Amino acid sequence: MRNFLLYVCLFLLILVGIAVYNTNSHITIPNPSATPTPAPWQPARLRIPALHVDAPVLNVGLTATGDMDAPVSKAVNSPFWTSVFWYAGGTAPGQTGSAVLAGHVDRVGGDPAIFWSLGMLKPGDKVFIITYEQKTLQFVVERLASYPINAPGKDVLNAVFGPTPEHHLNLITCTGVWTGNTYNQRLVVFTTQVNS
Repeated sequence: MRNFLLYVCLFLLILVGIAVYNTNSHITIPNPSATPTPAPWQPARLRIPALHVDAPVLNVGLTATGDMDAPVSKAVNSPFWTSVFWYAGGTAPGQTGSAVLAGHVDRVGGDPAIFWSLGMLKPGDKVFIITYEQKTLQFVVERLASYPINAPGKDVLNAVFGPTPEHHLNLITCTGVWTGNTYNQRLVVFTTQVNS
């Protein structure tokens, strides 16, 4: 029960974080000299050849209110629109469990962002994580699913964040209808690691 509550909290944190993508004011990029050196096993880049995606992975933590940090900017050319976000307190890609990466679907003004075409992935497509030690982790898309933002059920939470003896990487972005503050659904691409 304790693990389930942890997964519920993590899922809600990510949903809230994604919801603020298009509503928060500018957040500055942290000073690299003040950022701790990443561990060699941490994700550095995400590559999705089928979508021509080659993006840096930014490690994020929690905001002061306890939500997953989801950097946004009012600048059209901000690196936040071309990067993906990994919650550094969660499972890392390549570890046992479900790692989760989030990315924006569009940027300020509505132009495409890094996960604009995420819904075009098909089962069997390959996804790669490159770690800081230059190790390449290969994942294969299993399935895609959309979930309402305001009513994730127990099955959804378990599917996205639940414990598993395998190595999964789940990619999340906004989808559905724009409500004026956020989109009303989240798209999740479920992948499984095929190398170790």
